[in-house]
Amino acid sequence: MMVRPAQNRTREQAAYLDQLIQSNETIAVVFKLTQDFGNLIRKREGQECLEQWKSAVRASDLAELMSFVDGLADDAEAVAHGCSESWSNGMVEGFINKVKWIKRSSYGQAGFSLLQWRVLLHSPRRSSARLDAQAR
Repeated sequence: MMVRPAQNRTREQAAYLDQLIQSNETIAVVFKLTQDFGNLIRKREGQECLEQWKSAVRASDLAELMSFVDGLADDAEAVAHGCSESWSNGMVEGFINKVKWIKRSSYGQAGFSLLQWRVLLHSPRRSSARLDAQAR
């Protein structure tokens, strides 16, 4: 709810956030920083804006957000590209996830030919239904 754009919040959520922001200065700072980060990602404002946001987080002296910024530094190049590039490898990652799930579910049953057959003929609807059933 803190990162969500204002137009995507319900009236109740907006009223609750306003009440929180007015009641606590720390929450107001966190809200502003999270909104700024969400806009930075959504609008792909680039490396310079990311560095400005990191500086604002460090200036806020909030341990949790500073820890988040330190975590971003672990993969700084990917984060910088995520803030500036319009493309994503999300579809590829999703397919790789599905292939790994199929491979794990048939471990020890047969060789590569069965895996290939299951990947090529695997129905997207059937896999989501099966995953839902396993989650229960």
